[in-house]
Amino acid sequence: MNDRPAPRRRFAEGTTVADLEAYMVPFVRHLGFKLNTEREFAHEVLQSEIEILDRDGDVYCPCRVRTGDPKEDIKIICPCIPFYLEQFNAMRKCWCGLFIREDVLDGAEMMGVIEEPEGPIEVRAAHVEDIAASRGLRVKIGKREIALFRTGNEVFALSNLCRHAFGPLSEGYVEGYEVMCPWHGWRYDIRTGHTDHPNADVQTHPVTVRDGVVFVTVPKPTE
Repeated sequence: MNDRPAPRRRFAEGTTVADLEAYMVPFVRHLGFKLNTEREFAHEVLQSEIEILDRDGDVYCPCRVRTGDPKEDIKIICPCIPFYLEQFNAMRKCWCGLFIREDVLDGAEMMGVIEEPEGPIEVRAAHVEDIAASRGLRVKIGKREIALFRTGNEVFALSNLCRHAFGPLSEGYVEGYEVMCPWHGWRYDIRTGHTDHPNADVQTHPVTVRDGVVFVTVPKPTE
């Protein structure tokens, strides 16, 4: 006799493929992704997630293996894009290909195993309108905290942590091309990351703006 309690469902009884699609697609759009254009394939993946939901209580990724550790397994609950943003931008798809990058026209190309390319990765970070003209915007890409700043039509990205006491530069005060750390006033050039204090420059990242969307290029993450 199996006395193990039934798993707690995270979606209501009777949840359908259409329900999951309506729930997930608006969210992934903010991350620069969309549902695979191969609709039959997408339907099959979502249907498998319904089966996993019925069995395990949540919509775990059908192509990843659960560890049994809730803190780890939360990273494979669909859509898991925020936990693997750098990798998925490099591959232009999520692990199983249910979601593909917005710039991919043919989702059939994203089905199956795709190796991550070598070199830097361009990641969608924000809309230009999200960045106030006189203040920064904190974004997180993988393990990196990045501060975005806008001066006129120019957008710049640099490490969010002041090298003095790790204050959040995104909350600092912007004057021209300088940001003053909100904790102790250390000044950084938002174009170069340079400060007058010795050995305390912060890293900058290339920025591209397309159709009002800000893309930041970051190094490929190391294992």
